Amino acid sequence: MAKNFQDDDREEAMIALFDLYKDESEGRSGIDAFLKLDGKSIPFELKTTSQGSVTTVRDFGPEHIQKWKNKHWLIGFFIKGREYYKYGS
Repeated sequence: MAKNFQDDDREEAMIALFDLYKDESEGRSGIDAFLKLDGKSIPFELKTTSQGSVTTVRDFGPEHIQKWKNKHWLIGFFIKGREYYKYGS
């Protein structure tokens, strides 16, 4: 399922809120955002939901495990006018 504009807006809000940055050269299948910390760039996968659950990929397999191996996760929940965030390493 393709991302919709609301998801993109929520991810942009998360990037601003958590002082992350986007590397535009990453493209659609690349890293969603980075956190600059102690001179390092830490990669983040961003997910948002208004339903209470998130999905990752359709065809989960070893290549996804490799891709996500060193990423951090930030999930934004936007439910009934409330928002909160969860972090996973």
